[in-house]
Amino acid sequence: MYSLLIAEDEGWMREVLTKSTHWEECGITRIFEAANGAEALELIRKEKIDFLLTDIRMPVMDGLTLLAKVKECAPDIETVMLTGFDDFDYVRTAMRLGAYDYLLKPVHDDELMQLFLKLSRARSERQAARYRAAMEQSMLKQGLRALREQFLANWFMGRTTDPGIIRQKCKELELDISGIADSYVVILMEVDQLYLLQERYKQREVELLQFGIRNIAEEYLKNSGHPFLLFAAADRTVVWCRAEASGDELDELLHSIRSSIRSFLKVTVTVGISERHQTENDVFAASMEALKSLKMKMYHGVDQAYFFRQVHDEEDRQLFQRELQQRLLHCVAAGNEEELYALLDGLFGEIRRKKIPVRQVEHVLLLLIQMAFESIDDGNSEDTLLGSTKEEWLAKVSAYDTIDEVQSCVTSVLRLAAQAAGSRKTKKSKLIRDMLAYLEEHYREDISLQTLAERFYVNPSYLSRLFKDEVGQIFTKYLMQLRIEKAKQLLKSTHLKVYEISEAVGYGDVKYFNKIFKDLTGLTPAEYRNL
Repeated sequence: MYSLLIAEDEGWMREVLTKSTHWEECGITRIFEAANGAEALELIRKEKIDFLLTDIRMPVMDGLTLLAKVKECAPDIETVMLTGFDDFDYVRTAMRLGAYDYLLKPVHDDELMQLFLKLSRARSERQAARYRAAMEQSMLKQGLRALREQFLANWFMGRTTDPGIIRQKCKELELDISGIADSYVVILMEVDQLYLLQERYKQREVELLQFGIRNIAEEYLKNSGHPFLLFAAADRTVVWCRAEASGDELDELLHSIRSSIRSFLKVTVTVGISERHQTENDVFAASMEALKSLKMKMYHGVDQAYFFRQVHDEEDRQLFQRELQQRLLHCVAAGNEEELYALLDGLFGEIRRKKIPVRQVEHVLLLLIQMAFESIDDGNSEDTLLGSTKEEWLAKVSAYDTIDEVQSCVTSVLRLAAQAAGSRKTKKSKLIRDMLAYLEEHYREDISLQTLAERFYVNPSYLSRLFKDEVGQIFTKYLMQLRIEKAKQLLKSTHLKVYEISEAVGYGDVKYFNKIFKDLTGLTPAEYRNL
């Protein structure tokens, strides 16, 4: 990450500044020391320094002279001055010379931490801005690259198979594969939880993110010295890379790529790697191996690199038997949510335990959602009833990365379907059905009984009674349980911190969130995550 140079003539003060502060929390991993400005300037000329913390008054070369020289030879270094109460004339001079800020002695650790956290974040934002600017600039040079990517995607996905056509296209598009084709692997890189980014950002912004990922991967691959081709295929990045017998070097390279993407773009990617192949006729088979490797994240987690040698295909099992299908359908039709949850927990427990092949899992889940919509097909609008169309729900399931996310999605669909079916038996009003669907989509917002009443143009007192009568519990308890269910999903399927999950499900006060979570589950969020 970042480096810091501390220039201070008093040795005990340097030691205090170096050891008493948790610099890692500020993103600072390397610290250099100098006893005066001359020593500091020599270090700056030898090492890559990001931040300078310097006393104003030092022997040989003082802090002001050092600052002036730093601005000439290393203008990107951010400088913070250390000063006493009687040095304010020097401080004004330092600020004119371009110092970022100053601190009064004696320095308090909290004050020092806050200042360098601010510095670190500002630098990270500038670096990200430079990456975005580079992405924008690169987008102007697509032309030939777009044609190459279209051809390569067709070839690697098995849509172009004729060797003659392949050789002709490689020649036309100036694709030199001679250094790759006799010993290579195919690598697939996929952004984790891409569906969340697609919901949160415009398509253009997501495309720029993917472009940034390819730029970072390309930079590392160039530096590795191995011949390669890199292109986009749908929402994935494909790398066709020369590889020797040992995979250690490749593993290290992919780790560096993933770390850089995580650091600069603030997203994680999962990578699938094929076995090594020795003829270009195998690129489709290698691509399928990489895809199978990538799918391992459903059970083993995101932000990893999976090699095909780790994949152990298991024979298909008859997972979704007709008896279970009928029981689930009966629960949905009867509005029996409690038994529905138990059946779904059992089903997904079996999926996890047996590591059911991903293609079979997807088939089962799509069938479950199809059942949900069939069970509520009474002429009502599907959009109004479930908040999304059947096609949208199916797309959501296909986009999820982990089994925990998939379980949460399918449970949400079937819960809404059961509530809709149950409403017909209990004469639940359309108003309440619409409100439940609204809460399913907007639970993270600042919602109260009052705001919900205003949203649906009803009296709050009337709504309170109606909600209790038709749903079977008061509004606040229902919303609380819904939010905690969503929090449980995030704890299992993301690396978000507890306070971030608290905010994501609608609780600004993390202490209150922790209390509610433990009241409802008997566990703290951290304990639940570690189960």
